[in-house]
Amino acid sequence: MDETNESPRSGGCCDWQKTVEDLSDRTQQFIREEPGKAVGVAVFAGLLLTVFPVGRVLGALVRLIFALARPLLLVLGALKIYEEFEKKQKP
Repeated sequence: MDETNESPRSGGCCDWQKTVEDLSDRTQQFIREEPGKAVGVAVFAGLLLTVFPVGRVLGALVRLIFALARPLLLVLGALKIYEEFEKKQKP
């Protein structure tokens, strides 16, 4: 008797692993069944990644994150100081 008591969300941390395994299995099946289409999709994806400036987009995102990090940390620090000040004011 092979009973599994897992619900779709019961795994928690391992849901993504099952999703990746399912995607891998479906991809392998597609490649075996239709190799011509698989090569075409791979070529198209390669051309798209070559033409689309992925590096510049990711670089801009990283720069934006670092630019927003300082003000965000400053605001969070100010909020923590305010919370501590409020705790000391209340008996």
